[in-house]
Amino acid sequence: MKWFCPYCWSELDKNYDSCPHCGYSLIDFMNLNFDDKLILGLDNPIIESRIMIINILGKRRVQKATKKLCNMLFEKRDVYELIEIANALFLIASGEALSCLRKAKENLKYNKILINFISKLNL
Repeated sequence: MKWFCPYCWSELDKNYDSCPHCGYSLIDFMNLNFDDKLILGLDNPIIESRIMIINILGKRRVQKATKKLCNMLFEKRDVYELIEIANALFLIASGEALSCLRKAKENLKYNKILINFISKLNL
């Protein structure tokens, strides 16, 4: 099993109290609430893990993840990940999240699959 620092996502080969790469305390990570841990997980280098985290954030309607998810929606990413991000933003349903989806619908014309998915959300 691979282990990564939840702050810089450097691979760790053994258990540390702090990351030897970025210096963040891995013990302090244990004291974060679940939603904050999930938000840090959005930078996980493994796409399947990110997609699962995005799905959970949407189902939990974590509004403080909106800005990060919105930024991710405008990056070059796998289309399945982008659709999961759009769905999570739709489930969060804050004004900021829905505004982000409308902006994506207008500005991401090159990604027809994503635009078609967002269009079906009837925003």
